[in-house]
Amino acid sequence: MKIRQAKNSFIRIYDGGTLGYIYNQLTKYDRTYDESGADFLSQLSRQPKDIDSIVDNLVEMYDGADRNTIYNDFMDFANDLAEHKFVVMGETLEEMDSKDMNFSYSMENPKILDGDLKQEPEQTTNDLTQEFLQKHDREKPRLVTLEFEITSRCNERCIHCYIPNGRKNAGIDLSLERFKYILDQFVEMGGLHVIISGGEVLMNKDLTKILRYCREKDVEISLLTNLIALKDEHIPVLKEVNLSQIQVSLYSMDPEKHDMITTVKGSFEKTKAAIEKLYAADIPVQINCPIMKANKKGYDEVMRYAQSMRMKATNDYTIMAQADLDTANLANRISIKETEELLRDSMEYDDDLKEILEEESPDAEITEEELRNMPLCEAGINDLCVTVTGDVYPCSGWQGFVVGNVFKQPLKDIWENSPKLKEIRGITQGDFEKCLKCAARNYCKNCLVCNYNESGGDMYKVSKHFCEVAFLRKRLADEWREKKRQK
Repeated sequence: MKIRQAKNSFIRIYDGGTLGYIYNQLTKYDRTYDESGADFLSQLSRQPKDIDSIVDNLVEMYDGADRNTIYNDFMDFANDLAEHKFVVMGETLEEMDSKDMNFSYSMENPKILDGDLKQEPEQTTNDLTQEFLQKHDREKPRLVTLEFEITSRCNERCIHCYIPNGRKNAGIDLSLERFKYILDQFVEMGGLHVIISGGEVLMNKDLTKILRYCREKDVEISLLTNLIALKDEHIPVLKEVNLSQIQVSLYSMDPEKHDMITTVKGSFEKTKAAIEKLYAADIPVQINCPIMKANKKGYDEVMRYAQSMRMKATNDYTIMAQADLDTANLANRISIKETEELLRDSMEYDDDLKEILEEESPDAEITEEELRNMPLCEAGINDLCVTVTGDVYPCSGWQGFVVGNVFKQPLKDIWENSPKLKEIRGITQGDFEKCLKCAARNYCKNCLVCNYNESGGDMYKVSKHFCEVAFLRKRLADEWREKKRQK
């Protein structure tokens, strides 16, 4: 009997071999293992291995251990992983390949819709795994995700964008050699998820080579793009590298509204045609619909369009101020009154929103002291972003808060020693004293980068708008629970 990783699974070993992690980009399931479990996990690879050979290795590793005991323990471990699609087992390569899952819009698999607008996989991420990792990573930050800006050029000028147009006008590309230099360091640190963004990624002539190198280095790949420059020759490569997903913004099913937001005539038709080409090729796409004044009516048509093709879709009414601290783009943000209308409308059909409202209980079982010591956000705990110039910042949009430069110092040195990263990792809920006693604190989305960009560079100055949104969410949640109680 042979065993290998499923094509959609990724394995990482951390903490000097004592913490094992496996993740499936298709099911979104993951597992952590310590001690012997990490040893078992370290024996797996993309190449098929004979199970007897693996057991022989483990017997040598555990000097004096009983072989039958090791064999039975490993088979229990392997069968569980196989059941949950992390690995495939079989007597032949053909048998293993036949058991491996491929993404498709036409078949029922865990990443496909169940027919509603929630668009969640049937198997959700293991909550216990996530709780363990959050606690572990806050004590010992672990760089898991790196977002690459592979070009600062863009072929759209969206009216709400947090990237200043001046940077796009004078844009440059990240070379393949520099990309490899950074990615190699990331993988050496145990990095797992790579997000390729811009600017507009399709404007970088080396994109296909960059994607193939990512696959060679065995990382999960997500692509952020507007798709208007997609060419037919891109499709086979996007299929070949087994992307986790492509994220694209579609602002309206009305071409004039969409084009008004992108300020590029014909962009709607190009983006829609590209989405449908990716659909035909069974390449996973997530449609994002940022909601603003220009498209507050009709956004649901975008969601239903995505649903018609069984694509994941999200909407977001949060608009972030520009990274250069210019707040002019916030003129496009919907008002509190408009936000209430949006949420009430969404509650009529969006089961996901209903669940969120139900979860936002005002009676959360946590003491004020526990809350005071909790990190405010996960910035700098698992993620970093890097620009074409090598500047590193904690999360997408926070380009004014540079924590280092990968062309001047190693990525590992930035991650472990940057004073700015240490500063934001140390920020807790207790640093926002008024928020601790706020009646709407369980509904608040206090965000350091939003604060920073909107206040002229003060991450501790909470945006009045987001406070108002928190109280709105609390009021709607209270109404929702009361209505449910009466029923």
